[in-house]
Amino acid sequence: MMVIYACFSGTHAGVIAAALHLGWLTPAHLPGWRQLKKLPHFDAPEGQGGLRYLGRDSAGTAVYTAAVGHDGEAARRAAATFLSIMGRKQGEIVWVDVSRRVSLLWRLGGFCRRYPYLAAPGRWLLCGSLRRDYPTIVFLVKEAMRQVTGAPEA
Repeated sequence: MMVIYACFSGTHAGVIAAALHLGWLTPAHLPGWRQLKKLPHFDAPEGQGGLRYLGRDSAGTAVYTAAVGHDGEAARRAAATFLSIMGRKQGEIVWVDVSRRVSLLWRLGGFCRRYPYLAAPGRWLLCGSLRRDYPTIVFLVKEAMRQVTGAPEA
């Protein structure tokens, strides 16, 4: 089984979701910027596409992040096709497009972080919107974990 947390660059919302899934962040505690910067691939310049393995959870589920740009659905279909060619069944993959559920301010902050002259305002926007968007990311991770375990909806 594998879970893929997708976001525009694969370096912000997707990394936070994966870190929650792996237990590196706690749902009840809003992380600070310093704590987030310690996460693998968070706010990293390599976020120009691709699938990144972050680890396995306690149940053995592989957790990835994906950089999907503006078309998360096309990226999802491409990943699903590739994984099926590699012998994986559709039911073994849980795809979570985190970028579609975070606020416009979050997305704007992530966009600004890609440019050195806009990095400071981008950080400010990400930190500010984290308060609003963190509960949404926590919810998405809980839903993904429920799908993985096959538990009924609460």
